[in-house]
Amino acid sequence: MQSRREASHLEWKNLSEEVRVTHFSSERHGMYRPEQIYLKHIQARRPGTNPVTFFLFHDLSAYHGRFLNFINWFRAQHPNVSFVLMDFLGHGLSSGTRGHIEKFGDIASDVVTALELIEKKSDEKWVALGHGLGALALLEVANRFDESIEGKIDRYVVSNFVLNFSSMMLEIQNKLLSSALPLENLMKTVRPMEIYLPSMVLTHPKEQTAYLEDPLMIRKPTFQTFQCIGHKVKSIYQDAYFLDKPTLLLKSESPYLFTRGMESFSKGFKKGFLTEKKYPNLKHDLYNERDNLEVYNDIAHWVQS
Repeated sequence: MQSRREASHLEWKNLSEEVRVTHFSSERHGMYRPEQIYLKHIQARRPGTNPVTFFLFHDLSAYHGRFLNFINWFRAQHPNVSFVLMDFLGHGLSSGTRGHIEKFGDIASDVVTALELIEKKSDEKWVALGHGLGALALLEVANRFDESIEGKIDRYVVSNFVLNFSSMMLEIQNKLLSSALPLENLMKTVRPMEIYLPSMVLTHPKEQTAYLEDPLMIRKPTFQTFQCIGHKVKSIYQDAYFLDKPTLLLKSESPYLFTRGMESFSKGFKKGFLTEKKYPNLKHDLYNERDNLEVYNDIAHWVQS
């Protein structure tokens, strides 16, 4: 039976011969109408046999453009690969309050909508890749929406997703919320701290400067966003037990990662489904590090295996 989303029609706008963009309605409503989610499709340079489509889901405070280096490399080395990119609610070119996530389920629901609205060809392999927040969203989708996207995603790539933000300010805010409930709604939209300082996520000055000057990056997410991510991270350890698709887990050196959490998550997988790659010389933003060819090649080889 065709779902409401599948029955909907995406109105694409061509930016070039190979690139088109659109928006679809989120289930999250703004003041007057549903929020709009940005979607981009980049066709393969030379479509052929064994086509692969990557669905790319960005990190907290980021947007689809952070995958540009990854896409350019793949298009040069593997011209049969296509890409679909989405900006989460409140990020990039999607609507919504900048850097604000009211409920984690809103993010996952939009991912499901994107997957449902795009038709999969019979000979096509779909690889869903999520980084940080994007990986957490995919885990939510895989474990709570699996029936509605049955048969669409063939493989998962998840990287640097067991995030552990801690600061004195967040601890103080938690105490305030527990003792003064009337402050709860006000505190939700407070922006307590700047995350992902360039020197902490990228190794080289040139890449750090580009990160700092990117106008679509969000410097300070809201307190509610941190709360949503914290709650989701606490539930991921049980998620591994239910993943039954080949999964590639990537982990770098990052002050934001809860290392023991990544290891605990890995132990929950059924035998034969998980492949792990570690990059001790790279920082959090794996796909934009100068020395990222090892990451790209590992992904490419794993997808082809």
